[in-house]
Amino acid sequence: MKKYNNILKTVGLALILMLSISSCEKWIDTDLNIDPDAPAEVPMKLMLPAIEQSYGYIMAGFDMVGTTNLWMQQIDGVVRQGHTIARYQLLPADVNNTWNSIYTEIFMNGKIMVDVAENTEGSYSPHNAGVAKVIIGATLGTSTDFWGDMPFSEGFRGDQNVLTPAFDTQEEIYDTLNVILDEAIADLGASENAVDVEGDVIYDGDVDLWKKAAYSIKARHALQLSAINGTAAYSAALAAAANGFSSNDDNLEVPWESANHNPMYQFMEQRGDVRMASTFVDMLLAQEDPRLPYYAEEDGDGNYRGSIIGSQDESASLLGTYIAGAEVPTVMMSFAELKFIEAEAYFQLGQTSDAAAAFEAGVKASVERVTGSWDQDWYDTQLGGETLTLELIMKEKYIATFGTNQAYADYRRTGLPAVEIHPDAVLSAIPTRFPYSQNEMDYNGDNVPSVTISDKLWWDN
Repeated sequence: MKKYNNILKTVGLALILMLSISSCEKWIDTDLNIDPDAPAEVPMKLMLPAIEQSYGYIMAGFDMVGTTNLWMQQIDGVVRQGHTIARYQLLPADVNNTWNSIYTEIFMNGKIMVDVAENTEGSYSPHNAGVAKVIIGATLGTSTDFWGDMPFSEGFRGDQNVLTPAFDTQEEIYDTLNVILDEAIADLGASENAVDVEGDVIYDGDVDLWKKAAYSIKARHALQLSAINGTAAYSAALAAAANGFSSNDDNLEVPWESANHNPMYQFMEQRGDVRMASTFVDMLLAQEDPRLPYYAEEDGDGNYRGSIIGSQDESASLLGTYIAGAEVPTVMMSFAELKFIEAEAYFQLGQTSDAAAAFEAGVKASVERVTGSWDQDWYDTQLGGETLTLELIMKEKYIATFGTNQAYADYRRTGLPAVEIHPDAVLSAIPTRFPYSQNEMDYNGDNVPSVTISDKLWWDN
């Protein structure tokens, strides 16, 4: 009886509201309630650049890239927040902004764009939907590699009163991200598209480049499952890579400008808690690496010198313009990374000549992207004579993917390159995941898995 009474009350309130609105419309100009600064319908050409900039800022800003580069000792935390994180101290409240922004600015806004592209009467625009799905899939892949299980299949249903969504397992998330990327590829290949992709600051509406990005991201995450899928993971990575990036011109990069600076530049300008790490700088010095002047600035004595881990050396080299220049783009996925994926896959499948060719192509792509030139003599002298091993592949990939989250993903999967534990660490080993957001625990606590940052992810077990 109570159920029906509630329904009657709801209907009664609805009728009163309808009568009130009907009466008001006789003497109130309803246009007065329209906010011109908050339109009910936003064109996709305005949605897309906002989603892309959020993608670059959130996924390549200090909270994610800075943290993982600290743990991988590419940079060193010398004061304040940087020193705290370098010691593996990361609390649930520390990831609130990142977690919330991923869901609201990328997933939710991306879903809205997909809905508009797919459901606007007479304006079915699969190309726009495909672009949004690539960004959603890429973000989902990186995010699950930080947190493991995440709310997704039950997410974004506030209108259906699903305010405490269940967490999908990481295995389910991986299945989902591949479905999303496959859908993106199909959408981007559609022959009919009502509204052109406009406002695209990454690829300027080139759907073929977005397809290459989707395949490249599939290759990245196929390889990430090597401990789960074994040989099949390497074969899947190679199959996806075959349709991926073919040069540095294809790189997935988010641009920045004077009115909207690179996120790592902003962090260094406002905080400056980190310096280059000796672990990384010494590795570059040992092979006379031409990327060093772009990765790092000279110290006060005109040398490239990293902070010894734990020394809190504020006089060591600052981050260089490649990662922290005011208007340099953030690299979300590169041709160089893709070639190293191929090199590892070929190597693990015993195809050593193909592995060697992909390895050299990866080094070359990285050096050219960073410095603008290539010195074959340098490669032949420093790397060409070395026997190709998994350790060498992962070392050079670690160098090439500086300024991204990839070294951290690879390290948990392979243990390479070997990185010493911080001397003042609060844990006995490098964290294997991020903590869940404090906000999520406060408002969806019954569904949040009970984990510590030392617990391994599904693909890492």
